[in-house]
Amino acid sequence: MIQKNFFSKMMMLCVAIVAMSMTMLTSCSSNEDNSSSNASFVDPYQEYWQDKTAKYTIMLYGCGGGNVDTQLTGAIPFIQQRLNVETNQVRFVVMYSMSKDDSMYRKEAKKEGQTYTDPFDPDYGAWGETYRYELTPYITEENYRENGYYKQASEVKLYDVETIKEFINWAKETAPAENYILIPTNHGGGFDLDDEQMPEVMPEDSLKTRAIVYDDNQDGRGIPTKAFAQALKETNTHLKAVYWNGCMMSQLEVMTEIAPYCDYQFGGAHVQRALPRHSYAIVEALNTYPDNFEQAALLQSEILNAPKTEYEYGLSDALINSEDPMKDANGDFGCWRSAGLAAINAQVKELADVVTKGYADSDTKGKIDNATSSVYMFDKEYNYVDVLDYALHIYYNLKTPEAEEIYLNLEKALEEAKVYQICCLNRKIVATDGEAVYTKWPATDRYSLGISLYSCLNLRWLYYNSVYKASAFDKVTGWSKFIDMNLQELDPNVNPANDSNITPFWMAD
Repeated sequence: MIQKNFFSKMMMLCVAIVAMSMTMLTSCSSNEDNSSSNASFVDPYQEYWQDKTAKYTIMLYGCGGGNVDTQLTGAIPFIQQRLNVETNQVRFVVMYSMSKDDSMYRKEAKKEGQTYTDPFDPDYGAWGETYRYELTPYITEENYRENGYYKQASEVKLYDVETIKEFINWAKETAPAENYILIPTNHGGGFDLDDEQMPEVMPEDSLKTRAIVYDDNQDGRGIPTKAFAQALKETNTHLKAVYWNGCMMSQLEVMTEIAPYCDYQFGGAHVQRALPRHSYAIVEALNTYPDNFEQAALLQSEILNAPKTEYEYGLSDALINSEDPMKDANGDFGCWRSAGLAAINAQVKELADVVTKGYADSDTKGKIDNATSSVYMFDKEYNYVDVLDYALHIYYNLKTPEAEEIYLNLEKALEEAKVYQICCLNRKIVATDGEAVYTKWPATDRYSLGISLYSCLNLRWLYYNSVYKASAFDKVTGWSKFIDMNLQELDPNVNPANDSNITPFWMAD
């Protein structure tokens, strides 16, 4: 529950102090520099925290990405309400670039048959600007730019390791805390091997994997997981958690890369909706259970998935299309212990050894190909599959004690690593005697975590396999050894992928 307003009680005192200061300034000689009389209002929230250490500081870092600015701006009032309580132990700092203009919003409105002559004005800030500030209960739409303007977004390379390092150091100095949580926010793509454009020659740059924060002010450049890992290492920062507020970030490659620098990771393997609750639920939960992080995480999941309100959606409701069930989407979101990844990856290594060895035998190769063509894909555009579902399909096809043991041990390791996971199994289309039926998917009736599964002839793999092989995940699992052999391409019409825009071939008119 949100508690009664606390910091507003300090307003009267603060106003009095400012009034006294202004009276004193008017007595100064006109020849003296009186620029201090134009100083910004002293925020009573920041005054309260002076020389204090918070229990948690949340560091939100991202951008509007062309059409999801509301991931931050829509959440600001909700966050402020949850900071403005008597027992608040959370501080919230932001570095955020607004989309370069409103063109994506106009394009989306046009799709809906709407026409606008006036521009879409954001509730906070202005297009094409970057803001860096501490979010407090006293920041308003009117004073937002005054309190938070940093630079023109075209000048801010959010993807650059040095920019990330500077923000982390600034955040720790501005809002010192016992624990830090980083929230990268905006469009995400997991451990995406695609760069902004396909080069003719693979660049010798180990950071060429776009993960999250695709900034339209920087031609869509995203931030690789390795960039966050490097920034955390070089700033000597260990986080309580990384909260991946973007699509498809619960990939084992992503989570393994960042695991040495955080105790927990939040994220989903599916496409995520831009929900304000991602930003404010964690604040409320931490204030409720400041001394028990896992209990706070469980409460955060309840708030995130609670039914929709008049103002915004919960996770499950956001995936339902009441007018057309064919457009319902599957989804997931969870919190995972980074320490649990070692046991998960140990089983992936065993799985990699089995399928790599088996692929050399023509009979076994066909069985493995059949498993690959049946496994659940998280999205039609990305070669990410559900790792537990794949292990199960391998067992179904090989029917060996070794494959069964890997599946069972992997299931156990995933369960032990999980703090919570919301699984929204809304849609699976299966051809049965020519009729489409809705059932649950994947075969495990749950989701786990994602893993990359390319054909060795896939262009992304051909251009970027050296990037993948440099990942922390591949170094501990050897998963690329199998991909280098695999000839079975994933087909979203067959697997099928979770994408509402797909009409499978067997459902075509």
